[in-house]
Amino acid sequence: MRIVVVVVLAMLACASTVSAARADSSAARKRIVREWSMRLNAYDNVGAAKLFARPATFVQSGYVLQFDSGANIVLWHRRLPCAGRIVSITVRGEYATAVFVLRNGTHRRCDAPGVKAAAVFRIRAGKILSWTQIPVPAPSGPKA
Repeated sequence: MRIVVVVVLAMLACASTVSAARADSSAARKRIVREWSMRLNAYDNVGAAKLFARPATFVQSGYVLQFDSGANIVLWHRRLPCAGRIVSITVRGEYATAVFVLRNGTHRRCDAPGVKAAAVFRIRAGKILSWTQIPVPAPSGPKA
């Protein structure tokens, strides 16, 4: 009986490790960024907030905000002025950098439609730890 329990516990530990690895894969991080964008564009601020760990950090326009409550994360999302279409996502380790073309959206009146913007998402174990707005990265590739 003890051997069966040990084997079952070992199998569960293995499955947990595999699940965490899948949640932390490059493809999983891209899926999370796409889901965040989809929820933001649909004005699903509650759904977008559920993608974040607690506490979550937001950096934008020189301000660093850290929220422990889902209600504050929902409010932060509600106040974002623009929706956007993802044009690229690059993943390096825990960080996914997304470039968007800004646009109006459901209940969002964008102050810069058609302009590109970028954000870095730090993602671990399937949850967004931080969101940081950054300057749009230069395109990669050969330089003229």
